[in-house]
Amino acid sequence: MLNSLRHPFRQLFGIDVRCLAALRIAIALLLLTDLIFRWPFLVQCYTDDGFLPRDLVLEPDSWMSLQMLDGSPGFQVAHFVAAGFSSLLLLFGYQTKLALFFCWMLTISLHARNGFLLDAGDDLLRSLMFWSLFLPLGARFSIDARGKNLTRQEIVVSPASAALLLQFACLYFFAGWFKTDQGWSDGTAIEMALGQTQWIRPAGHFLRQYPELLRYLTRAVVWFEILAPLLLFVPIRTRKIRMLVIPAFWLFQVSLASTFWLHIFPLITAAATIPFLSSIIWPFPNPASQQSTEKGEPSSRRAHPWQILWWSGLAALAFGVIAVQVANFGKSLLPTEERVASLIGWNAVWSMYSKTPQFSYRFSAEATLQDGGTVDLINSDVTGGERLTVQRFHQSYRARYFLETTSSARPQFPTRYLTYLVYLWNQDHSPERHVVRGRIVGTAQRIRSDEPAETTVLLDVGFSALPPDHG
Repeated sequence: MLNSLRHPFRQLFGIDVRCLAALRIAIALLLLTDLIFRWPFLVQCYTDDGFLPRDLVLEPDSWMSLQMLDGSPGFQVAHFVAAGFSSLLLLFGYQTKLALFFCWMLTISLHARNGFLLDAGDDLLRSLMFWSLFLPLGARFSIDARGKNLTRQEIVVSPASAALLLQFACLYFFAGWFKTDQGWSDGTAIEMALGQTQWIRPAGHFLRQYPELLRYLTRAVVWFEILAPLLLFVPIRTRKIRMLVIPAFWLFQVSLASTFWLHIFPLITAAATIPFLSSIIWPFPNPASQQSTEKGEPSSRRAHPWQILWWSGLAALAFGVIAVQVANFGKSLLPTEERVASLIGWNAVWSMYSKTPQFSYRFSAEATLQDGGTVDLINSDVTGGERLTVQRFHQSYRARYFLETTSSARPQFPTRYLTYLVYLWNQDHSPERHVVRGRIVGTAQRIRSDEPAETTVLLDVGFSALPPDHG
């Protein structure tokens, strides 16, 4: 009876150690890729000389970032190097547990230093690392595994393996379950989302020509996000069902990535599906063979009291994390608790477009010069290396919502932001071309409407002819 119950549980929540090794390699490559993308904007995003000095970092993020210890570029470079080195150790599986712990800790530090640059992919990546801390990611294809007897297939079944699989399913299920906005019920949500042209890729521009097709796709997305995660845990014919559902997830992410600009989020979700491949690539033994195997080694498989206690605690943590996430999706915990849970890796949610967007926003920084001319402080007349880097930052994925989210959280941020742009401009130009007045202007265009765009001056500041001190 026990074995007949254990086999479905293994099918649903067991992970082959070879899949865990593949997950380890994927996580390491994602971390390295993310660091490479962030590296060019290290000064602008993570130092006191950039857009967000340490005194503008919100709590509790400021408590959870090692980068808050020093705002100099040199210290941030050291942090990036340490994070990259830890990721390389994880990639090759050397001291895997320790390397993964440092990767997790340094990623939390990096994300907490400037949380306004993050998306759901960052949350999912931290969650993958947290639950992987309790799993043997170095048991195969690693330096740690050299010289060990690896002939016996190993399936890991634990609260951590269950939480790792369930976290991915929850990400999608609740993304679909809470799409209750009118745009999703009347079929216009994707058309409205494609109206935010700053996020759209070529396939998105193509699809905008077919509003009727988008209505069918809107309803299909909701049902896919709700049903596909549930199908992953059907206890009957689990392997065959997953052989269909996992490729469907990949196709879904490829479709999203070709339509919307999502950075490396599709790659992170693809990595999160790797543990599900265990029962597809390497089918688990059937109950009869598993029973005969266990009869030959009863004493070696008997759990010690401390193991039972550890499993119980881990199971309670996994259940509690998922339950709290379910209960609070679409609502909010206390801000501090919610943010801490998210940074640790306990609260990975994807609420993208759960509320249908109504406006497409654009921000610009305009300036009046000493000689009476006017300029765009970001996009015009680039002559210095720092201004070119800032321009590239504003064209990057992570800058697309940086100004909007930071301004709403820190009212003093727009002044800092504008002062920094003015300083960079004045550094590269003669006194008669210095800025004497600067403005940040927000333009909101209602989607699916011929109404003229609404322009609002968010900040209007006068400057002296001499470049202000930016420190």
